[in-house]
Amino acid sequence: MKFRTILFLLPVVVLIVSCNKHGRNLEITERYFDKIKHEGDNAGLTMFFTQMPKGGDLHHHYSGALYAETYLDWAGKKGLRINTDSWRLDTNRSDITIDSLKRNTALYRKVLEVWSDEDFSDNFHLQEPPDQHFFNTFGYFGNISKDFYHAGLEEIKDEAEKENVQYIETMLNFPHMGVKLNPALNDSMENLQYSKDTVRLYKVFSSFVNAIEADPGYNKSETDYIKELYTAHESIDDTAFTMRFQAYAVRTLPPENVFATLYGCFDAVVRDKSALLVGVNIVAPENNYIAMRDYWLHMQMFRYLKKMFPSVKTDMHAGELCLGMVKPQDLTYHIHDAVFTANADRIGHGVDIPYETEAQATLKKMKADSIAVEINLTSNEFILGVKGNDHPVNLYYDAGVAIVISTDDAGVSRNNLTSQYVLLASRYHYSYQQIKAFVFNSITYSFMKPAEKAALKEKLNRKFDAFEAAIANDYHNSK
Repeated sequence: MKFRTILFLLPVVVLIVSCNKHGRNLEITERYFDKIKHEGDNAGLTMFFTQMPKGGDLHHHYSGALYAETYLDWAGKKGLRINTDSWRLDTNRSDITIDSLKRNTALYRKVLEVWSDEDFSDNFHLQEPPDQHFFNTFGYFGNISKDFYHAGLEEIKDEAEKENVQYIETMLNFPHMGVKLNPALNDSMENLQYSKDTVRLYKVFSSFVNAIEADPGYNKSETDYIKELYTAHESIDDTAFTMRFQAYAVRTLPPENVFATLYGCFDAVVRDKSALLVGVNIVAPENNYIAMRDYWLHMQMFRYLKKMFPSVKTDMHAGELCLGMVKPQDLTYHIHDAVFTANADRIGHGVDIPYETEAQATLKKMKADSIAVEINLTSNEFILGVKGNDHPVNLYYDAGVAIVISTDDAGVSRNNLTSQYVLLASRYHYSYQQIKAFVFNSITYSFMKPAEKAALKEKLNRKFDAFEAAIANDYHNSK
């Protein structure tokens, strides 16, 4: 009987010992993190965060995630050349080959500077504005990025695994709609955004839907789009890494194009029964004239389509603005409208929240409805000039809004997810436990299926146990 009692109690004893060990490792890891942060040891923080499990990157653009060097390699494989006046790719025999470019250090470096943010902060003469430079880069490599989707995703996966990232939710492509819409309906839509007559506007939307669904090429365009995603994604997922896609529309296009693309995006998410495609976004510079003019209209499009497709998750670029970029009154409503009108499930950037007239109500709504905000520190600093204590990350945290740390466009910005955590730790007063919670947020607030989230969280817990054990062991031995 005593023997049976001992056997019964043994698992409980093992569990207590294990918990004590994990608790001690966590405590030592916290002490070590506090030490290097207090000392301002950014090299130490970089090594720490390189090894730390980072969960997911939820604000991620495929074409902007790849480095210019990769695009040049692909251009060489296709036999393309570089025009040294425009720095664009073409096939003109008078232009320089990619191999010749690589042997010319000055020209090679110039391409990196034009095609990314490389060395931008070291030069101040005759430069285009930072935001314009950032968004212009996509015009140089955008076309070639489409020719190597699978290779690009493999490279993104390889880089993610090297820096201990388990999940990426990227914006790869959007449905290419060949639908011809009635110009009169479009004129009516533009006029209605001035009167704000949503009843008549939604009737126009319904007419657009009927025209899209009646188009003989629509179903094929949806099928081709989904097939393209699956072809690109083949063999990307494994036991250590998962990738999912967001569809998106470009907010600088005419309203009928935006609506047609958004409808195709929402419909594609529903059609994709395997849930490789998990959500819908809207992209492009928010301060663009058309994007600003049609912002209310775009929010109404999302509201209408979310009622039509209630299961579809939406992640919206909103509030990627700052004082001086637009008129002050244009800083007062973007995040609010994305949350209250468009019913966004996540917010990307959210930088102009301090200027919004109903900021407190928006923050309360985001907390109550579990609407996370994606924080992109390097991107916000370069494009908007917002950094340090000017950045609203603390406003969101203090309001109880879930925070997710992301890269935005790692290739253009020439950064990675590790560097974003280093900036977070070195600029703000977050503890190791708080930062660890941000990591778990990147899985909790992803658009994966619940079962996939649960499995990834379980793996993430094991990875943190191993990471903290390694830190505790190294820190103990060093002392």
